[in-house]
Amino acid sequence: MNNVIDITRNDLLKQELKSKYVDLSEAEINRVDTSFEQLIANISAKTRQQKDEVARQVEESVAYAKSKTL
Repeated sequence: MNNVIDITRNDLLKQELKSKYVDLSEAEINRVDTSFEQLIANISAKTRQQKDEVARQVEESVAYAKSKTL
């Protein structure tokens, strides 16, 4: 997982993640705007889901957001 994402430039992705992971605060989303690994770790810790499962879900959200912004 060597992905880099920029959530601050992608409001749709931000909205998707916020709706999927309601426990993730706005500050957490903004703080990890360049680190996919940190985002996964934060979500995994808050939801108590395995990191692999969280990574898959986040990658789906990223793909969805990209498809809507192209």
